[in-house]
Parts: sequence; structure tokens; C-alpha cells
Amino acid sequence: MPSPMAPRQLLLALGSFLAVSLGAQVPAPAPPPPPTVTVRTSVSHLDPKTGKSDSMTAPSVSVISGSEARVSVAGKPDPKDPKGKAESSMELVIAPTAQPDGTVSISLRVVIAHKPEPVDPKQAGRERKRESKSPDGTLTFYSVLAQEGLFSIQDSKGGRRWYKIGSAVDGWTLESYDKEKEMLVVAQGPTQQELRLYKSSIEASASELSTVVTVRPGEVVKVPGVGGLEVSVSASVSATPVAR
Repeated sequence: MPSPMAPRQLLLALGSFLAVSLGAQVPAPAPPPPPTVTVRTSVSHLDPKTGKSDSMTAPSVSVISGSEARVSVAGKPDPKDPKGKAESSMELVIAPTAQPDGTVSISLRVVIAHKPEPVDPKQAGRERKRESKSPDGTLTFYSVLAQEGLFSIQDSKGGRRWYKIGSAVDGWTLESYDKEKEMLVVAQGPTQQELRLYKSSIEASASELSTVVTVRPGEVVKVPGVGGLEVSVSASVSATPVAR
């Protein structure tokens, strides 16, 4: 003879089964969006006319962690220029990444452009031709931070970013780097290509600096270059608002 408690136990078991089934259908919560990093940068450099130190401060830049921002800053107006053009200008490429330990890794490229002095037209033409190297469908190896294992590569569309050995750019994989020859080997299947460092003399000059620096929120880190060039950088991290 069945126990009078059997129907109740059957209902409890059925309820537990339904609860488990319904719980399995609940989607996992979406991961939070990457944080926003605010970077503050100032640069000091030598004025080629006076030999004195000058400085320029960039406005604060807020960018999603892992993304890139570009900033242009004009220096002081030239008092001898009737149009008041700036004596120098600064171009910044900033790519910050918030790290799990709370620090911020910042890929930073600074280019100082001084107001050109009158030069020989033929020499100016050669300079423009060399500097106006446009994207031609191939990769260009612009600079290297060997200690960090980072390589600045311009892709076939003209975009320039930092990559590590093993990364892929336009279907090419960065395979190896010869420090003595300043040559990067990239491969696409069985095909290999050698990329020699371009503009190496300019990358290590008093007008340009490429670096990767790690900072803690609230601290200011100074990165020395050559010829009086120095970059001061700080960063803070905040949660990115969720779109509703």
C-alpha cells in the first residue's frame, strides 16, 4: 500500500527539478565594460633658437582602456611672426591599458615640430619626399623598444600601433628581431619578409620619443629622452558608464 507521503515527496521533487531547469536558463551577467583612463601629459624640450628649455602641456585625455588617442598642441606664438604662428607644436599618440594590479601601462609617442628655418629648396624637396612616405600596401617598421619587446608597425592602411613577437598584422606574423641589424622578420605561411627599421635616427632625437611607461594612479612619472627632451605623465582610472 503506497505511503500517504508519496504524493508530497513527488511534488517536492518536481518543484526542485523545475527550479534547477529554470535556473539553468538564466543567462550569465555580461562582463563590465573596460574602464576609462584619463592621461595627463607635459613635455619639456630645448628651443633650437635660444638653447633654453621650453614646455608644453597637453589637455587631459580620457580614453577607453586598450584604445588609442591622438592630441595636437601648439606652443607659444612667435613674436617675430606677423601672423603669430607658433614657434613649435607637439603631437601625442597615447594608448593606455589598465592592468589588473591597478597600474596603468601607457604606450606614448611624442613628436616635437619646430617652426622651420629657411632652407635650400632642393634640400627641402628631398626632406618632404622622405617624410611623406605613404602607405603602399606593405608593412613599415618604425621603431622598437627592445627591452619591452615592442615594435611600432604601420599597416597597409597607414595605422601605426605597438606589437609584440607573435602578433599578426595584415596577415603577417611577427617572428623574430635581430637587434644588431635592426631587422624584424615577419611571415605569412611559408613566405618571410625582412623589415628594416625606418627613421631610426629620428626616433632617438631631441624631437621625438617613443616609450611604454607604467604608472600608478596619482603619481607622476618623468621619462627622459635625449637632447633635453623629457615627458611627464600621470593617469587615473574610472569605471566606464554602462549604456542604457
